[in-house]
Amino acid sequence: MKIVLASHNPGKMKEMSAILAAFGVELVLQSDLGMHIEVEETGTTFRENALLKAQAVMKATRMPAISDDSGLMVDALNGAPGVYTARYGGEGLSDTERYRLLLSALTGQTNRAAHFYSCIACVFPTGEVLTAQGVCDGTIAFAPMGEDGFGYDPIFFVPKLRKTFAQMTAEEKNSISHRAKALSAFRSEFEKYCREKIFMLTSKQRAYLRGLANTLEPVLQVGKDGVGENLIAQADGVLEKRELIKGNVLENSPLSAREAAQAIAGATHGEVVQVIGNRFVLFRVQQDKTKRKIELPRSKKK
Repeated sequence: MKIVLASHNPGKMKEMSAILAAFGVELVLQSDLGMHIEVEETGTTFRENALLKAQAVMKATRMPAISDDSGLMVDALNGAPGVYTARYGGEGLSDTERYRLLLSALTGQTNRAAHFYSCIACVFPTGEVLTAQGVCDGTIAFAPMGEDGFGYDPIFFVPKLRKTFAQMTAEEKNSISHRAKALSAFRSEFEKYCREKIFMLTSKQRAYLRGLANTLEPVLQVGKDGVGENLIAQADGVLEKRELIKGNVLENSPLSAREAAQAIAGATHGEVVQVIGNRFVLFRVQQDKTKRKIELPRSKKK
């Protein structure tokens, strides 16, 4: 399965790829698909903004998409800057200018409690949504400290470690940060999702299905409209009845056979068995054991 990252941030790409790779998922950038989608963050919560970005990319690519949104909330400022963290003070300000503006807003304040929040959202073409959140509690320092990090890191102080984010090593920050906690929570959610929804084929089972597919005729045609809702609904219905199907990609299709196969598999919880030339084979195990038409060879127990 491929999932599209609704971000252009290489740091997020690295963090999320490491988690999803353990489940056989390949994370790709929008640019890998020839797209550059900018989403206006109009949500009033981090969750709403994360969902807005993931849903926009999912609709454009017809593939599962993942996004995150994060920010700083300061108690004495009634939760500000919140969802406006990256735009606090207006457009065009540097990170240093933004955190100095925040320090100025807290002049004379003894309540320095603050919280970094992060929310991750993953949206599937089937309409299913996974979300996870992480929080790191701290205080706003009276002056910037530390040279590393970015954004508000020099003024976000964590009493437990007696350091700001900017004074921490990468290992220290990754062990307690809001994004690290959100990623950990998301990993648990995604693992549960995979157990319930995604059937992972072994190499032996894949080879067996390729053999069965040799006699199949294509029942799906991907044309100039690419992979749309009607085609996904058709694929879903045929997979439910047959489990193993073959598709054909026409010359006027904007997608390659592999891209079409991955998009349909992602939208139907199927598995890409094979792609050869302009044809592809998909499989989805029938959840009702009494209706199964294909018995897969079992993996040998170690």
